Amino acid sequence: MKKVIRGLAVLSVVSLLVFLAGCGGGEKPQSSGGAQQKQEEKVIKMGVLAPLTGNIATFGQEQKNAVEMRVKEINDAGGILGYKIKLFVEDDENKPEMAATVTQKLINEGVSVIIGGMSSSSTMSAAPIAQRAKVLMISPWSTNPKATSAGNYIFRACFSDDFQGAVQARYAVEKLGAKRIAQLLDVSNDGSKGQGEVFQKVAKELGAEMVAVESFSGGDKDFKAQLTKIKGQNPQLLDLPSYYAEDALIAKQARELGLNIPLLGGDGNDSADLFTIGGSAIEGFVITNHYSSDDPRPEVQEFRKKYESTYKAVPGAGAALSYDAVTLYKLAVEKAGVVENEKVRDALEGLKDVNLITAPKFSFDANRNGVKGAAILEAKGGKWVFKDYVNP
Repeated sequence: MKKVIRGLAVLSVVSLLVFLAGCGGGEKPQSSGGAQQKQEEKVIKMGVLAPLTGNIATFGQEQKNAVEMRVKEINDAGGILGYKIKLFVEDDENKPEMAATVTQKLINEGVSVIIGGMSSSSTMSAAPIAQRAKVLMISPWSTNPKATSAGNYIFRACFSDDFQGAVQARYAVEKLGAKRIAQLLDVSNDGSKGQGEVFQKVAKELGAEMVAVESFSGGDKDFKAQLTKIKGQNPQLLDLPSYYAEDALIAKQARELGLNIPLLGGDGNDSADLFTIGGSAIEGFVITNHYSSDDPRPEVQEFRKKYESTYKAVPGAGAALSYDAVTLYKLAVEKAGVVENEKVRDALEGLKDVNLITAPKFSFDANRNGVKGAAILEAKGGKWVFKDYVNP
């Protein structure tokens, strides 16, 4: 009997120890971080689709710089509705196929919004992917009229070429008096094609004759064959609705061939590299652009001062538009009062008369295009000089 009692006592002690061990081993006390680091930090994931390499890498670097600068300002001020922004930057190389690939990568990372692309071709390739995922895409700089056509989650912070191409054509015909116009455009780029087609249409409507329309592909270096054909038609003006890397070479080669007529172009030429490559051949070149860094508004000069201090360069339109794109997202989230994309999308679409770096009054039209004016700039002494401003 004593053996039985002793055995029961031992069994009870063992059972008690097992019970106590079970109570202590199930959940460990939380660390001083508290409540799983206070329910984890509230974060909005923002993707950046940027051409950091390729033929418009200057614009991609401006985009990255300005987005990082604006996000730092927002985060340092407490974020948006208490959410901090975390950036995910991808290089699309200004290639449509790469833009599609890295857009899917950003979506897989869980981004809520993508700032990009910086060319119409990249945006038009990436936009259907973002639309299917209901991820917001705000392109700083895609001017082809079809760039937002993929759906209601695709926006642009700039005007479209329906506006820009028309402004250029009116300036050529009405301000410069050109009646015989030639054009040399990049058929590999949707932005160049869209801008060029609108220019042709409006110029003809205004009574001008398109005496020559020649083409090239992005990355080409020799344009003398096209320029020789153009010269043979005796044009009074040459329209260049393309990008700085090629247009700078076109300007040099045109002057070498004795084609000394006014040059008119678009926003794709707003790069210091245009002057570096083109040298004195760029003098007098007139372009339409999204803003002027010489705009005297205090917010523009504060932006310029901070950008120059941080990056040791004057911010071009690519920087200003990218900065504005982040601001537009911030304003939409604040207006929505929540971070859910459907509500933010509705709020973004409803923004009206917003004061931005590139426009004192910015709104979206029914197709989510930016409604804003255009600056007219002229190349003088190795820099852009403000000439005029055209309201929408």
